[in-house]
Amino acid sequence: MRASFSIALPALAAVLIAAPGFAAEKIAPKTLEFLQDTTISGHLQSSYQHTFEAHDSPGQAGARQLNNTGDGFSLNQAKIRLEHPLNDNEFAAGYRVDFLAGQDAERIHSYGLFSSNANELSRRQGTGSNGAIDLEQAYVTFRLPVGAGLDVKFGKFVSLAGAETLDAPGNWFFSRSYIFGFGEPFTLTGALLSYQWNDVLDTQFGVVNGWDAVQDNNSSKTVVGRANVTLFEGKLKNAVTVIGGPEQTGNNVNYRWIVDDVLTWQPPMENLLLTLNGLYGSEDGMVDSTGVYHTGNVAWWGALASARYQWTPFVTMALRYEYFSDPDNARTDGAGGIGPVPLSPMVQGVNYQAVTWSVWLERLMPNLTPRVEVRWDRANNPVFQAQPSGSDGTRSQVSVSFDMVYVF
Repeated sequence: MRASFSIALPALAAVLIAAPGFAAEKIAPKTLEFLQDTTISGHLQSSYQHTFEAHDSPGQAGARQLNNTGDGFSLNQAKIRLEHPLNDNEFAAGYRVDFLAGQDAERIHSYGLFSSNANELSRRQGTGSNGAIDLEQAYVTFRLPVGAGLDVKFGKFVSLAGAETLDAPGNWFFSRSYIFGFGEPFTLTGALLSYQWNDVLDTQFGVVNGWDAVQDNNSSKTVVGRANVTLFEGKLKNAVTVIGGPEQTGNNVNYRWIVDDVLTWQPPMENLLLTLNGLYGSEDGMVDSTGVYHTGNVAWWGALASARYQWTPFVTMALRYEYFSDPDNARTDGAGGIGPVPLSPMVQGVNYQAVTWSVWLERLMPNLTPRVEVRWDRANNPVFQAQPSGSDGTRSQVSVSFDMVYVF
């Protein structure tokens, strides 16, 4: 029986491929066209991190949105990207789909996608009905013959704000900044228009459901705009992003706004690259996770400065300093536990600082980048929970991590 199947199956496959009917004309050409027009890429990131002095139970580094393992190994990201980019034609169309699995995918879920939790803070703390798989991006893109060409995205895409990205290969550091983790959205769902005016200025404008929301949690929309200026043959860039709209569940009146500015500069030293990122955000009255209603307006702001220097063709180092102020606990309420444990209602107004040093190796092995990071965090209140659980909190923590990123 096995022998007959082993002969029959190849014969049947040969007939289907050779036949001038459905298989050859319908299935095979479509499959070949898809593979020819679609790029398939991705990356893997795994890590080990140890946190000294303090980490939150059960084994989490305090006040971290991503990369928050207190002591242990993690599969941070496993990503597959399918993309048909736009060509140079006057009319063009394409798409992109990013599947993300791992620990980071659990933290960036949008409301209405694999999660029914409408509370943004709970989703970011990982207390909603989330999973370890996320559809990070999924959008159709097309070009309209307006001027030099108006590009349109329609679907779910990563946020325009910030100096950092969700994808591990695009960051200088293993751990993300407070600005990235708490100050701005991860993804947006809606429509985005992009236009390149000239070699100096490009702009983007869009209308979306809201912060990390595939399904809107109210009946109003959020607007997003970005302007990027490029000078001195690309050595100096400055991008300003504004995002504003009502983000509270069932509330169309209370608005949230952020203004984000990212400046990158490559000085005469060719191997040096500098980045400055500033953020200011505000929101009308809101209820935090402790049930406290904040009347009037709450605000948060942050700034970071980072430098990257390539010492040799194989060795690169980076240094980052950041400061994040959340005087009303509007964004980091619960960050001390990064889980179901919120900050005490008595702890009002937390300012975070962090210094991060990173070194990584490139080109030693094809596609593989190993990296070591040391990070020191400090806050003006004892928000980092000490071990054993239940003891007094601490104002600082130190973590050491080793991660590896493979790009394919």
